[in-house]
Amino acid sequence: MDKWSGLPDLLSSFEYWSAVQTALADEGHLESAAPLYGHPYLDNGRLIIPRGPGMAEDSDGYTDYSIVEEPTLFSVRLSGRSRGTQIPETANAWFGTFDDVAKYFTARRVAAPTRSRVQPDRVESINTRWLDRGLAPGWDQVDEPDPGGFSPATRYFRSDQPERFYFTVNTDSATSFVLNLSWRELNSTFSEGLSGIERIPMPKFSDD
Repeated sequence: MDKWSGLPDLLSSFEYWSAVQTALADEGHLESAAPLYGHPYLDNGRLIIPRGPGMAEDSDGYTDYSIVEEPTLFSVRLSGRSRGTQIPETANAWFGTFDDVAKYFTARRVAAPTRSRVQPDRVESINTRWLDRGLAPGWDQVDEPDPGGFSPATRYFRSDQPERFYFTVNTDSATSFVLNLSWRELNSTFSEGLSGIERIPMPKFSDD
């Protein structure tokens, strides 16, 4: 299987959320400029995720994200500046497959921040649906150091597909629910309750 399987779905999701963010901003319902990110592109085994107007550098600084292919997994990398202090590049999440890291990034760094910036009425935080519910069906966990060598840490994995696993820097059973969603379910779920976006078509996905 192509190691970058899921990339077309991530790109389609980014285009969808850029349209959603722009529509919300045009209606005065977004607390920031739009879109949050530019068009991701591959550069020698690294998926660069450019900052858009909604993530532009300000007095607090900026954060740059990328997804990096490593020998046995993919890592989410971040770097930037915070209140005048440079942040060296660090990994803060690791996944066994690109499709899973792509769903994670779409949900946590694109869709959820869009919802949190909606005004004047804050919409539901989708992540709260999965808190205190343990792991999603089909997932298990084991304590082991993360790929960066930090311990204690937790490896979450699919019992029937052990190549699908993830580590994050915090306890994170909720991500297992995100990864159990199809691409359409993920984007539809995080779109719930956003007014004025009905005219934006949902793209086709590889797992439809």
